Amino acid sequence: MKRLCKKILTGAFILLFVFIFKLNNVNAASCRIGVSAPASVNSGSTFKVTVVTSSSSTLGTFEYTLSYDSSKVSLTSGQLHVVDFSHVGQKSASYTYTFKSLTSGTASFKAVNASVLDFDGNECLSGAGSASVNMRTKEEVEASYSRNNYLKSLSVEGATLAPAFSKETLEYSVTLPPDTTKAVISATPEDSKSSVTGTGEVDVIDGLNKIEVTVTAEHGEKKTYVINLTVEELKPIVVKIKGKVYTVVRKKGQVENIPIGFSESKTKIKGEEVLAYKSDITKLTLVALKDQKGDVKLFIYEKGKYKEFSDAKGKDVNLLILSDKKAPLGYVKTKVEYNNKEIECYKLYKSNNDFYLVYAQDLETGEKTFYTFDKKNNTFQRFNGFEYNILKYLALITIVLVVLFILRIIFKIVKLFTSKEKKIKKLEKKLNKLKNNGFVKENDEYYDIESVDETPSIKKVEDDEYVVPKKSRKQRAIELKEAKEKLESKKTKYKRISLDED
Repeated sequence: MKRLCKKILTGAFILLFVFIFKLNNVNAASCRIGVSAPASVNSGSTFKVTVVTSSSSTLGTFEYTLSYDSSKVSLTSGQLHVVDFSHVGQKSASYTYTFKSLTSGTASFKAVNASVLDFDGNECLSGAGSASVNMRTKEEVEASYSRNNYLKSLSVEGATLAPAFSKETLEYSVTLPPDTTKAVISATPEDSKSSVTGTGEVDVIDGLNKIEVTVTAEHGEKKTYVINLTVEELKPIVVKIKGKVYTVVRKKGQVENIPIGFSESKTKIKGEEVLAYKSDITKLTLVALKDQKGDVKLFIYEKGKYKEFSDAKGKDVNLLILSDKKAPLGYVKTKVEYNNKEIECYKLYKSNNDFYLVYAQDLETGEKTFYTFDKKNNTFQRFNGFEYNILKYLALITIVLVVLFILRIIFKIVKLFTSKEKKIKKLEKKLNKLKNNGFVKENDEYYDIESVDETPSIKKVEDDEYVVPKKSRKQRAIELKEAKEKLESKKTKYKRISLDED
């Protein structure tokens, strides 16, 4: 009997121990190590991998090593082997790693040799996760993107497109009634991965409005659908300038930037009062005109004539470009592009730099003067005149030197001809001595050359006598011939002129 009781007590004790053990296991914490990473990355790029150790209750100590394929990725930051513990009440701890993709393919990351204890020191690890990253080259990524950039539908609220919508047709026309200021554009892409811009409520003005709806495919290709939306105008005022047709803008709000110094006013065009902009400083009146494409521009309006308004902004100045000035000394007139339009200016002759001279009026002061335009920096600055003054002085000096040179040439020519004239007279005088109508003058009497005695004459000088030979007729004839030839050569080579008055 005693033995039986002893067996019963032993069995009950064992059952109680097993129950308490199971109860403790039911209340034991559950722990896990998770690994997360992006699903795909471009080959050669960097990306993050995160390891999170968590517990259903307070986390205790933990340990793991992050495993990866070093032939596919390289670690740039982070500690692979982690041994750590948590603070009271902390249920999780995370660690971030940075890797760089080395090639295309799939890279796997996993926590190995893992162990997690709860705050009571009990092993609680129920599992360790892993993550995979698909690494693709740029070409592989782009090849996977959709290239569909078509619209599925396109419409304008309260109007009908012409022609009827087709995804292949890229341009449409539509008309809205007068006084319409807003239009609602709707469009749906054929591919949900595509994006659409240009839809929704848009501002419109009288006349033609060009609205563009652009579809961008996932791959990046774009396709643009154009809606030529015309708002009807009750009584358009049409003007023609240099062969182009414009309509006068009569409503406010259609000019984006009103120039400095101008304010809203009124003026009359073709007997009708229209919106205008006037400046008390420049005494100018501007009106807005719209071309057949729907582009609005400002024009200077004076006595029924129009001139396009060209303004520019420089360093502390707001300018009106003028074209009624002659080119300064040393400069030639030309044109240069400024803010997508051409302006008249002046270029230093044969200069290849980026600096131009512009004649303009300051819209704030009304002063008209020259400004230097730097095409490279697209800026204007008041012209200091130093270079221009140097050119003026150089030009004056050059003119003076040229005049002096010309006077010197004239003086030399005059001197040359007058000196030849003297030589001719001298020769004529000599000829007259040799010949005087066929006679030779001796002792105040004229003798025929043939009758001249060839015998030498005797002259006595202080008891000594010497013979003074006389020239023979032959010698005299030779001298006469030579004198004639010399005289004739002088006369044919140099034109005889006279400085005396006729």
